[in-house]
Amino acid sequence: MNEINLNGMELVTQHIVMSRDLNAHGNLFGGIILSWLDESAALFAMEKIAYTNIVTVNMDDVNFKLPGKNGDIVQIYACIEKKGRSSLTIRTLALSINEKNRERKEIINCKVTFVCLDSEGKPFPYFEILGN
Repeated sequence: MNEINLNGMELVTQHIVMSRDLNAHGNLFGGIILSWLDESAALFAMEKIAYTNIVTVNMDDVNFKLPGKNGDIVQIYACIEKKGRSSLTIRTLALSINEKNRERKEIINCKVTFVCLDSEGKPFPYFEILGN
């Protein structure tokens, strides 16, 4: 089995791939896994910076490696990659664990960038003001 390097990433959440998540060929829909990554990255970001009014502005460097299959457990890992004035980029990685043989495989990784908003919905220079 190939060793997966998590590079200091933290486990954020897990999902079980269900039949409703699959396309006609039994593969996990790309849109489903992307929504899981987006939600997980947002949860991770909000926890790390203690600020919740954030929105996704970009998903970049999206690399689908293998399809998820019915019954797989998908673990989503994240780490902070970059901070801007009002933005935060989170590196995400999703692994699938086969329910039968417990083999772990990387299925997708990408970067998700969020922007902090103020109460009027405008970019808020969170990191500049708080010095984080």
